[in-house]
Amino acid sequence: MLSLSLAVLPVFLLLIAGAICQRFRFPMEGFWPGVDKLSYWVLFPALLFHKTSQIDFTNPMLTKYAFILLFALCIAAAFVFISAWFLKVQAPTASSMLQAGVRFNTFIVLALAGSLYGDDGLVLAALGASVLIPSINVFLVVSMVLMHRPPAKNGVVLTLPRLLSGSLIRNPLMVSIVLGSGLNLLGLTPIILISDVVGMLSQSALPLVLLAVGASVRLETVRSVGMTFLMSSIARFAIFPLVIGIMCWWLDVRGLPALVAVLFGVVPTATSAYALARQLGGDADRMSAYITMQTLFSVFTVPVSVWLSQYFLS
Repeated sequence: MLSLSLAVLPVFLLLIAGAICQRFRFPMEGFWPGVDKLSYWVLFPALLFHKTSQIDFTNPMLTKYAFILLFALCIAAAFVFISAWFLKVQAPTASSMLQAGVRFNTFIVLALAGSLYGDDGLVLAALGASVLIPSINVFLVVSMVLMHRPPAKNGVVLTLPRLLSGSLIRNPLMVSIVLGSGLNLLGLTPIILISDVVGMLSQSALPLVLLAVGASVRLETVRSVGMTFLMSSIARFAIFPLVIGIMCWWLDVRGLPALVAVLFGVVPTATSAYALARQLGGDADRMSAYITMQTLFSVFTVPVSVWLSQYFLS
């Protein structure tokens, strides 16, 4: 357990370092939002493109892998919907609960996979991201539009097709996944020069991204969110990984693929959930509190969850 904690600790030390830098406005005001944009639009897409272009899609295990992750997503979402119904919360709060329950911080997943399981773990994590990122984005946009009609922008009503196309086409992570996977399936990778440049960019992605995620944490947003935070966090930190573990055991997926799959259920929700809450009429302030509190909680929950997965699924 101690060795596992030491392996996970560098990831969270980078998050803390980012939060401290932002707190003291180091190196300058506005620096970390700029790093966040650079990571989102350039560095992290480069990492996802680099890894998805290396995935062996002929492996028969990959179908099981995708099914396990998507099934866990559905169960976690159902748990949140039922919890919101019992708590009788308003639609904006319910949609923020949903995001907190099913979204995951891709940056932290890949950092943990690389730190714990090396390059093989990183490739599997990129595979899981290529399955879950488009699935979760489509699911959340459809769910939030059905739960509460988003506000019009400049007098233009945001229809479901418009929102979906914007969510998919303008998301650099999804574009990089489609390009990397597509070129891989066509046998066009590696690409001379381009693959080398993308590989160099990907090497700097994770440390900068983790610093930027830490800098985005806002302790002042934390307030009494009560049972809504508790139920969404149970979905994120308990239901999601538990279903993944059970499905891996049932479908006889063992070892590294199972251990990496569990990581998607033990990390906090994504910081991008705040932007989607604002865009589609969710409770953005509550969403910000969920993000902050889950990120803090994950410092303690991740080592325990990873240790349990290694004990039962190795």
